[in-house]
Amino acid sequence: MDLCRVGAAAGPEAVADRVIVEEPLTILVDRVGSFTILCTPSDLPALAAGFVFSEGMIRSAEDILAVFTKDHLPNTIGIEIREPARQGIARNLVVASSCGMCGVRNLQNLLATVAACPQSLHVPQRLVLEVVENLRPMQTDFALTGSAHAAALFDRAGTVLAFAEDIGRHNALDKAIGKCLLEKRLPRGCGAALSGRISLEMVAKAARAGIELIVAVSGVSSYAITAARQWNITLCGFVRHGRINIYTNPTRIQLDPDGRKAHDG
Repeated sequence: MDLCRVGAAAGPEAVADRVIVEEPLTILVDRVGSFTILCTPSDLPALAAGFVFSEGMIRSAEDILAVFTKDHLPNTIGIEIREPARQGIARNLVVASSCGMCGVRNLQNLLATVAACPQSLHVPQRLVLEVVENLRPMQTDFALTGSAHAAALFDRAGTVLAFAEDIGRHNALDKAIGKCLLEKRLPRGCGAALSGRISLEMVAKAARAGIELIVAVSGVSSYAITAARQWNITLCGFVRHGRINIYTNPTRIQLDPDGRKAHDG
């Protein structure tokens, strides 16, 4: 698109710029309701699958019976699931690209109903730093627009199992989880690398998927720390320039012998 750029040392000039796309996607969940999400229109079947899982409507990959598009309904994904796992799910909900928990009203209930993760993942400090460093070259949407978030799921060897980008942080994570679900697996016992900050809804999505380690380039919120402690998740922020801030459960990360680059928060 065209824009007018104004600089301190020169007058205004007309330039062309790439802008990230944000569009509404309506997810029609059989026997549950409709949910309209503002998102970047890529990996939409994965987004739908990840969304119904993260919202607690299903508990496993096997609960997804079908994902389909409707030719007469643009920007719409239909998803058929087994008997919904959660009662009282808000219907006809609109979720903005900046908000991942618009329908959750009782946070204490959320903390009480999501099970804690096991303690099966242990990785060296070097791997945590490498995973985050390798995230940036994968972010093609960010390289073009400067406006996309990214999420990568990785195993104990640092192998990326799923990667996704979106204008919304929580959408990117839902897409990555959804890609695993559509392959009939869950990333239990794995880690998640995120390009943005870690807030409560990101930790909640990880906990439901059994993700034990979350690492991010940016910071974390106080409620994210509270939830990560309760759900036995290792939470790391500001993972950059060879340093790691570890806010919860540092025992999953094997520190370098000198112990100077990682800091337990």
